[in-house]
Formats: sequence, structure tokens, C-alpha cells
Amino acid sequence: MRKPLGAALVTLCACLFAPADTFAQSTFYLRMLPEVALTSVMHTKQVTSGAGSSSSESSTVTPEGAINLYLGYLKPTAGNWVIGGEFRGTISLRPDIDGTTPLAGSGTHRVWPGPWDFTNRVGVGVNLIVGRDLASINSRGFLFAGCARWNSDFRSAGADPASEELIDDEKKTGRWPLTTGIGLTLPFDRPLDIRLRYFRSATSWSVSRDVNQEALEFDYSFVVNGLALSVGLGTR
Repeated sequence: MRKPLGAALVTLCACLFAPADTFAQSTFYLRMLPEVALTSVMHTKQVTSGAGSSSSESSTVTPEGAINLYLGYLKPTAGNWVIGGEFRGTISLRPDIDGTTPLAGSGTHRVWPGPWDFTNRVGVGVNLIVGRDLASINSRGFLFAGCARWNSDFRSAGADPASEELIDDEKKTGRWPLTTGIGLTLPFDRPLDIRLRYFRSATSWSVSRDVNQEALEFDYSFVVNGLALSVGLGTR
């Protein structure tokens, strides 16, 4: 999947440096925005048996980067307002975030310690936009909100500390993050976009298995959220 997106990056870069119309004209736009983000991943695991349940959680906060490609349409309305929508494609520049689940509880429903990891790859999504042309500073401010589908992998494992035998090793793919933010477009020879956005996703699943002749329920949850700043060029 990355190869077609890489080829698209080359093509879109060529488009970005072609001659542009003025800020007030074209209603279609193409933007390429590199991004830096501070991302938090919290993983919670709960083990339930007939005797009760135990839960353990751990989290990691780390910087990461991405390249965003936006293709959108804006329609002017009365009072210098604009409304529109955009398609977004993203390639993650730091796909792997990991941590360790600590030991919790006792007995058959004990949560064994073990590694977990979150792998972010590529995503596509849509945004709705409401903005206004600001004649006083010759720019456009806007608000946006939307959702995306990410090709992300989650893994959570646990092992008996005494034997180091894996008690569980579960994986899941895919997540649906929501995003909202604010932006500013400056109409230089090549319009400059500046965006600050918040994003969040919650992914959970459950499995049942027999461990040492005991029926156990394993519940896994990953919450990913963060704040991202992007700056880039586009066509207008």
C-alpha cells in the first residue's frame, strides 16, 4: 500500500510547484502538510474468571511524524464565509509505539506482565470545513472535523514469569480515529496552510480461552490520542 502512496507523493509534489491561481479564485485545492505530533497510547488488559477479575494498564507518550495529503473543495457563501470538505491521505513516519503491561491481581484471573505495541501505518479520511476570509490580515481561518480509517496494528502479550510461557498473544488490525482542529491559510505565491488538530481513537476486543483447565475472558483496550501541528504548501 505504501508504494502507490509514494508514487502519489512524487506526482503531487510536482503539482504543488506548478503556477498557482490567486488566493481568492479556485475553489478546489491540493495540500501537502508534513506533521509533528505528540501521541499518547494507553493499553488496558482485564482478565476475568469465575473467581473474579483483575485489570492492568500502562501508557506511553511519544513524538511521531506524518505526511498528510489533502484534496478538497470550498464553496464561498455570504459574509466571506466558506464551507466545504476534503479527502485526507496520511503516511506515518514513526509507525511503532510500544510498552509493557505490569503484573496485576492474583490467582487464576491474574494479569501476567508482557509487551504490547501499536503500529501506525497509513490512513485515509474525510473532513468537513467551515472557514472565513479575513480581509484585515489577508488570510483565511477555518475549523475542521472528521474521521479516518487507519491501517494500524495492535498487539498485547502476557507470559508466566516463572516459565516465561505465553499465556496470551492477541493481535487486532484497524482503527477509526476522530479529529478536530483549527487552521489558517496564508495566500503567498504558494498558499501556506498551518493546522493544529486533536485526534482520538478507542479500540477494544475480547477473547475467551481455557488456561490450565480454567475458562478465562481476556478484554483488551487501546486508547490513542494526541495533538498534532502541520505546516505545508498547496494549490489554490
